[in-house]
Amino acid sequence: MRMLIIRPGAIGDTLLTFPIIQSLRTRYAARHITFVGNAAVLALAQSSGLVEETFDYEDTRWGKLFLESEKVVIRQDAVLERSDVAIAWLRDPDGIVERNLCLYMHDSAMKEVIVAPGRPAAGERIHIVEHLARTAGLPRSPLLSWSLFPPPSAQQSAAYFAIHPGSGGVQKCWPIAHFASVITALWQRSIPVLLLAGPADHQRLADLRSHLATPPHPDMLNTLIDAPLLTVARQLRQCRGYLGNDSGITHLAAMLGIPTTVLFGPSDPVVWRPLGPQVNILHEPNLEQLPVNVVLQTISNF
Repeated sequence: MRMLIIRPGAIGDTLLTFPIIQSLRTRYAARHITFVGNAAVLALAQSSGLVEETFDYEDTRWGKLFLESEKVVIRQDAVLERSDVAIAWLRDPDGIVERNLCLYMHDSAMKEVIVAPGRPAAGERIHIVEHLARTAGLPRSPLLSWSLFPPPSAQQSAAYFAIHPGSGGVQKCWPIAHFASVITALWQRSIPVLLLAGPADHQRLADLRSHLATPPHPDMLNTLIDAPLLTVARQLRQCRGYLGNDSGITHLAAMLGIPTTVLFGPSDPVVWRPLGPQVNILHEPNLEQLPVNVVLQTISNF
């Protein structure tokens, strides 16, 4: 059985698809899974052994699925030709993608097509993984402790505490001054900090540095900026803990099994809670009102 899974979205959205991919492999006894998604996540998906083949969703070949012309649009596509099952989680309000895939199914060996929205309907408070499982016809099961890899042992964990102060939206970010206070408190406990930043976080990182005094020792502060997700994962696996906003990197940290504290603002943790064996959620709709001492107490409990 060969499966094609199409899942566009941000890093966090994509990572929350991973346990579903694993379940689908078992259900369909799939020996080969092709995954189409966010380019930043593809190397991680393959290295983890979840999938055998990946494609960037931004490639023009996948845009053809949205064309309203006849099925000739997607004929002779090698990936589609060798797929027995195709599942696409994406916006398809007019049913164009589903129609194109079903037309293709009628002319090929493809046996099943599933096209469904990538997230629950507005106002439906179920976890995104539960939504994906339901739309794929999988049984409901508790997955809050799911890990991408086995949790690291105490012997594997190094000294660094990882912090990612950014997110996809400003309203989802705890104030920079508060992150600076946490870092200062960690330094006072002789705990070095690894700061993580992606392309959208450069200004926040600069602001954070402006709030910080000089580290007590050069080794007390390290940064990882714009690194590939696989590199970030390898670094996180060596950390003693993690603090971050609702972001893709936070989902990654949780799935890697390290103690993870997540700061939720306007997002609903019922729907978007990261999966992992050691996850603490702090939810304050107005993140400016979340006190530093509460966060420090939470990360100290791990």
